[in-house]
This record gives sequence, C-alpha cells and structure tokens, in this order.
Amino acid sequence: MARPRSIDDSVILEAAREVFLERGFGGTTAEIARRAGISEGSIFNRFGCKQRLFRAAIKPKISEVTWVDDLESRVGAGSLTEQLIEIGLDGIVFFQKKIPMMMMAWSNAEKLGGVPPSPGRVPLEVVGRLAGYFEAEMRLGRMRRVDAEIVARTFLATIHNYAFLEVLLKQQGQLPLPPGMYIRGVIDSLWNGVAPVPPSDAAGSRQ
Repeated sequence: MARPRSIDDSVILEAAREVFLERGFGGTTAEIARRAGISEGSIFNRFGCKQRLFRAAIKPKISEVTWVDDLESRVGAGSLTEQLIEIGLDGIVFFQKKIPMMMMAWSNAEKLGGVPPSPGRVPLEVVGRLAGYFEAEMRLGRMRRVDAEIVARTFLATIHNYAFLEVLLKQQGQLPLPPGMYIRGVIDSLWNGVAPVPPSDAAGSRQ
C-alpha cells in the first residue's frame, strides 16, 4: 500500500495566504485544502482551527526576509549606491506581499480574540542585519561614520512606507512613483549625508 503523500507546512501556509488575500478571513479551509492538495482534516490536524492557521499564515518569519540574506556578500562589492538600490527594490517587493496580509490581520482582530498577529522580533532582526551591513561599509571607508542603526531604521522605514502607500493609493485608483524612481531618489538623498568626506576636505577641516 502506497504511503500518503507528505505535504510541508509551507505549502499549506502559502495556499492559506492566497485564499485569505483573495477572500479575506471568510476564505474557507476547504478551499485552502484544495489548493494545497490535501484533505481539510489535515489542516485541522496540523493547525487545530482556522484562527491558528490564519495566524500562522500571517506571522512573518525571519527566514522569509530573503532580501537581507546576502548583505554580507555585498560588503565592499561594486558601487555602494547601486547595491543599496538593489537591496531597497528587493525590500519593496517583500513588503508589497506582506503589508496587505498584516492590514487584513488588523482589520480582523476581533475574529482572532481581539489580538492580531504580532511580527515578534523580526523587524528588530532586520534592523540589526541592515545596521551590521552599514557598519561594515563604514569600516571600509565607503560610508562616513554615523549611527548605523539610525541609518538602518531610516532605510527600512522608507521601503516600508513606499509599499504601504502603494496599497492605499491603488485602492483610490492612484499610481505611486515607480519603485525604481522612488528608491533612487531615496538613496540620492541619503547619500548626501553618508558619503565619505574627501581627504582634502577632511584635511582642511582640521586646520
């Protein structure tokens, strides 16, 4: 007798995200099961109830934040401004997927016992990784010495803000700035504050 096919939880959670984004909290576990290719009973065996499945599908995990995975390999490589643009664009794509889910979670808080899913320590871990990247670039002299965590928080906030406003503006039939134009403008503005001081200027300031 053939053994039943084992489905990883990530497959179920991805199907749940798709259904919940399309239909809100009213999406059924039966439809989620069909998309995942499993029985509805398997969902309840693994997650207990629809509310727990919803929380699991919504809650971010640091393993999903792949846009900060390769920061160490970027240190000292190529143009720093171009690296930041690439990182920023990847971050925007991530938040474009996550923000609608988190907004839906907050709007359905009463169905989740009045407490929407918390992102936990994921935001702080992302800030830490970004700060570590900026700190490494400062040690190489590719950035002027400033507070790396403040730069990291500023960078993360601008990425998040673009994706958040995009969700709101699209609902009103308005189109935001293209992401490439936006992130290049952000980096240009930041760079005026973090570019290394030319040696001649530094020498002049000490006189």
